[in-house]
Amino acid sequence: MRQLISHLRLCAVIAGTSILAACAPTQYLVKSPEPSTVTYQSGSGAAAGRVALVDNRKGTERNFFGGTLTSTLQSDGAPIEPTAFLRKHMQAEMKARGLPLTFVDAGTAGAEVAKLETFRVQNHRASGFGPFVTFTFAALDVPTPSGPKRVTAFVKRGKVPVWGFDEVIEPTLNQPLSLAVKELSAKWARDAYGAKAPDAAVSQLAASLSAKRDGDSYLTVYALGFTNNPAAIGHLLPLVKDADENVRLAAISSLGTLKATGQMKLLKDIYADRGVIWQDRAMAIKAIGDLGTDESRAFLGEELKRWEAAGNQNEATWTANIIRLYL
Repeated sequence: MRQLISHLRLCAVIAGTSILAACAPTQYLVKSPEPSTVTYQSGSGAAAGRVALVDNRKGTERNFFGGTLTSTLQSDGAPIEPTAFLRKHMQAEMKARGLPLTFVDAGTAGAEVAKLETFRVQNHRASGFGPFVTFTFAALDVPTPSGPKRVTAFVKRGKVPVWGFDEVIEPTLNQPLSLAVKELSAKWARDAYGAKAPDAAVSQLAASLSAKRDGDSYLTVYALGFTNNPAAIGHLLPLVKDADENVRLAAISSLGTLKATGQMKLLKDIYADRGVIWQDRAMAIKAIGDLGTDESRAFLGEELKRWEAAGNQNEATWTANIIRLYL
């Protein structure tokens, strides 16, 4: 009887693995991110910059796409090369924002250097009936007038494929990669150029969000964060408890992007609340990292020690990976 039970369990594992991989393609074709439509106002004295983007990823960080399902991400007819992908699409984003930054080849005389430390997409699927989830991580050390600064991005998205795996490409790959490009660019623009969108742009985004909601409304919430304008904070605060998970996560994340240091207690409370889903807590610790204060850095350091001691469970691994973007 025990042998029969063991055999049945083994069969269940094999069947589950087969279901998990069923219909999953060996490669995904990713769309090019569309640049933002809101132009920034730069701070006084912002000078044109020429920057070489250097790949400084090490070890497992060089695995661009991995996790439960192994596939290749393609763009423009070839596998994505992370540094070239970011260089191309961040250049387009900076140009659309009206910023005088140009990417040049490494070794170009007089060029400053930005170092790519992390850019990868981790996927996860617990079963063939659950959502396909992606975690998109990115970290750059960029030149600014006050020295190198770390800019980061983290996006979590999930989708249950009902009719086929093509359904997951837009929400779990196209949109997170586009958001990563926009978030890195916005933070770089803020730190290097003091750039932000005008108040009128903030009001327009907030009005559009109030007027109509749809499945992509969370992208407008992220866009409020990418304005780099503190006037957006008041529009975001009511959304951190929104019933729409994606809107809520975007609002929590955006408080960090806007360096809303006055919301540290709110973010710590969300992070400590075991009554909310992990995604809320994850975005809260990300936002705390984005605040960039002595208090937030000390908090991250203590939390990293705690999660590293917690073992290899998913929550511990995923949370520690977010914290490491900042430390």
